[in-house]
Amino acid sequence: MKLAALGIGLVLTLTACSKPEPPTIVPKEARVAAVSPMGIDIVVKVEATNPNSVTLSAQSFTGKAKLDGKYDLATVSVTKPIVLPPKTPTMLEVPMTMPWSDATALAALASAQKPVPYVIDGMVTVGGESLNVSIPYSLSGTIAREQIIAAAMKSIPGLSFPVPVPTQHP
Repeated sequence: MKLAALGIGLVLTLTACSKPEPPTIVPKEARVAAVSPMGIDIVVKVEATNPNSVTLSAQSFTGKAKLDGKYDLATVSVTKPIVLPPKTPTMLEVPMTMPWSDATALAALASAQKPVPYVIDGMVTVGGESLNVSIPYSLSGTIAREQIIAAAMKSIPGLSFPVPVPTQHP
């Protein structure tokens, strides 16, 4: 009887101290909010599911974009702690401003005659200070040609656009 109780206690102890499973990250969307001479504002949206019976938290997000398969934007890291409840999918929306690594890329992209495709690769770091895991994600999409052209025009010093003045009729 004592041996059975000891065995049950050992099984309970081992299962209670089991290593937590990493959350799953499912990329959903990357939406371009703005394009400017400084960079591109993108909202990254991923769904995180915590398979564990304890609450975890997403600590930070990194992202690096490549435009048209050849132009890299600077890598961005955003610290944004978000609670991941147990066994529940949680939608994470993280705004990122990705600066241009090379200003000439904006001019080259503005001369394209089509929308500009992009790929964002990054990591979501989940856990605490001493124990955490980084989970990769990848998203793709396109940037409207008009957004790229408008940003390129704003980057040219001294260039101004005429503003139409409404006429008044008596």
